[in-house]
Amino acid sequence: MKDNNLEKIIIETVDIPSLPFVAMKVLKFMNDDNSSISALENIVLADQSFSTRLLRIANSPYYGRGRTIDTVSTAIILIGFNTMKNLVVAASMKDLHRNFGFIEQKLWEHSLGVSIAASLIAFETKLVQSEEALVAGLIHDVGKTVLNNSMPDTYALITERVSKENIRFVDIENDMLKFNHCGVGGLIARKWKLPKNLEVVIEYHHTDKLPASVDSSYETICKLLRVADEMCLIAGIGLSRHIEVADIGFKQIGLSEKKFVEILDKLKKTYNEQRDELLQ
Repeated sequence: MKDNNLEKIIIETVDIPSLPFVAMKVLKFMNDDNSSISALENIVLADQSFSTRLLRIANSPYYGRGRTIDTVSTAIILIGFNTMKNLVVAASMKDLHRNFGFIEQKLWEHSLGVSIAASLIAFETKLVQSEEALVAGLIHDVGKTVLNNSMPDTYALITERVSKENIRFVDIENDMLKFNHCGVGGLIARKWKLPKNLEVVIEYHHTDKLPASVDSSYETICKLLRVADEMCLIAGIGLSRHIEVADIGFKQIGLSEKKFVEILDKLKKTYNEQRDELLQ
């Protein structure tokens, strides 16, 4: 099937949403070398309910460490500029869910887990910046979220088959929909005008080799995200299926099995510390 025909089918089938306002502002802000703490504060303060949620997260045991943080500017200073930007994206991406039931929670848990895993792997391997890996992990499965919003009954069946048959989402989606969340995610990324590195990760994180038309320099971040994704399957974070450690391509990104298991343990600890606060 030609790409333009596939895009036509997706657009006719799926409701492609707009990027949440705060996330849109912060993602653009992240690529601005002249960005400042005051500019980030102004973006957050433009949405009162959002700023309240961020302050609650900032005062959680994981971030607050016993300190009382009562202003957004204080939160940015104490938590750190980059961490605060990531929290803004994390919290705003959760707002994509129209409802928040079991499947929505599991999809969100998986994205949160992959973001943490990707950041830990990036820190260890130095293949990409940890911040880039974290944000890529947060939004890599945006196609699943949009598909679930557009066709909740069908996506519930897809989710059930993934669990029962132990088959990847992309394969079940292709079977039932004739397209998958990666293709949907690519369309969303282009509509949202996301940075190219994020667009490529969203569209090709399940692809073994990038198409010739895509800059090969993005191969590394895609491989890293794939390992982070599968690490979360091993950890049982979010909607999962069974996978063996030996089947994960961690050696392709320079990790030994021992180091992979060490990062897996760090992932479980960090995820458990962050999950409850970000899910509220």
